[in-house]
Amino acid sequence: MPVGPLDKIFKLTILVNSMHNRQIVHLCINFAILFLGSLTTLAYGVTLHEKDYIITNFGIKNGNPFITVQGTAGGSYDPSLGDEGYQAYVFDTDKGTFEITVAEGSSNKPHYSTDQILAKVIKLNEGLIKTKGTVGTPLFQNNTVMSVDPNLNFIKVNKVYAIQVI
Repeated sequence: MPVGPLDKIFKLTILVNSMHNRQIVHLCINFAILFLGSLTTLAYGVTLHEKDYIITNFGIKNGNPFITVQGTAGGSYDPSLGDEGYQAYVFDTDKGTFEITVAEGSSNKPHYSTDQILAKVIKLNEGLIKTKGTVGTPLFQNNTVMSVDPNLNFIKVNKVYAIQVI
């Protein structure tokens, strides 16, 4: 059969539509990947919830100090502080003053650490001098945060604080 100008236009239209359809498929795949990635970011994204730091109870359990809060203990932090600031639960005990920090970690997940604070009194707008290295292990269970250290047997918690260090 002879190929006329209409046959060439028809074949060219099919080729263009085929390329266009491929581009649309690639565009849809890229959009889906970006959309799903943004959902993942939202799922792991963290913002500070004040209830996570409103203290309702504190004391000693199994020789370790604990704090109970209204919200989820260690569940949020202020991401606007970056790596320069953090939130913390502070225990003033018979063995010294200890803190569990909640700060921005990798992948929008909180990073937890523990330190001993060497200052005798925590004062507003003053720095916190801390020991080098980790003291104890932070333990989070729902609305309770506990500082677990098998080497120290805490007997008394004098005061507790929820603080933000900037």
